[in-house]
Amino acid sequence: MTAAAPERVFPPEPSRVGGPAGPWANLLRDLEGSGFGMVHASLGEWRTQLPPEDERKELLGRDWERYSKLAGAPLRERFLATRMLIRHTAAVALGTEPYALELRYGLNGRVHLRGYDQIDVSLSHTADLLLCGITSLGVVGIDTEPADRRLSGQDVEGLMCTEPERKRIARAPEAERNGQLLSLWTLKEAYSKALGQGLRFPFTEFGFRMEDGEGDGAGRAARLERADGTLVEDHTWRFATCPVPGGHVAAVALQDTRRSGRPDTRASTALNRQILAAIRQSRPA
Repeated sequence: MTAAAPERVFPPEPSRVGGPAGPWANLLRDLEGSGFGMVHASLGEWRTQLPPEDERKELLGRDWERYSKLAGAPLRERFLATRMLIRHTAAVALGTEPYALELRYGLNGRVHLRGYDQIDVSLSHTADLLLCGITSLGVVGIDTEPADRRLSGQDVEGLMCTEPERKRIARAPEAERNGQLLSLWTLKEAYSKALGQGLRFPFTEFGFRMEDGEGDGAGRAARLERADGTLVEDHTWRFATCPVPGGHVAAVALQDTRRSGRPDTRASTALNRQILAAIRQSRPA
């Protein structure tokens, strides 16, 4: 008898990792169950576990030049901690070593893992919080903000909201408006990151409509809208917000671009694109 497939929950609750040693079991469980996982970490905790200076150049690889140009130890240590979190998160998913991974960046600064196109990662950090999302399904963007960040009353609606979003916020009780704006802000940041656009993607050109009630995971689902408020019927995308321990809110934008079934992130399953092309060309028409 075949065992039932794990329930696919989105988004899974972000799991805490206290340092390079983890614990990583919850991340592996989430990747197995849903193809997506998030970990959160404390910059203060990871800062105490950074490698000594003479080992950092080897770990950072091409990032060493950027690291060495940062002014002051706090900025350098934050940069190193975020790169360590990405590398260790990806290494756990791939079943390889962090030092074996090389980070590369797109034209808009989007981070990729060289040679491992079967997974995608996204990073967000603010104050002491480090947040990393990883997926084997396609592309992902995440963003996080302090839950008490004040947006309401700051005249930001005209800069970041579509007209339908502004109307919904105006109809909401005053006590709920700031939370709604934070959800929209983080969702738009996450979607822009997933697309590789960052803040260059005008936030007034697209919107989000929050679903009623709780989603199937740790947060609340959202739907993508056009600027006029009509829904975008693209079921490859999933959007949600969720709380992060320590008083933060996070948003996830995930596009499932798979062509096959169960995802396998292990490094041993990655095939060079040229090899795949040669295999396809050798098959009879």
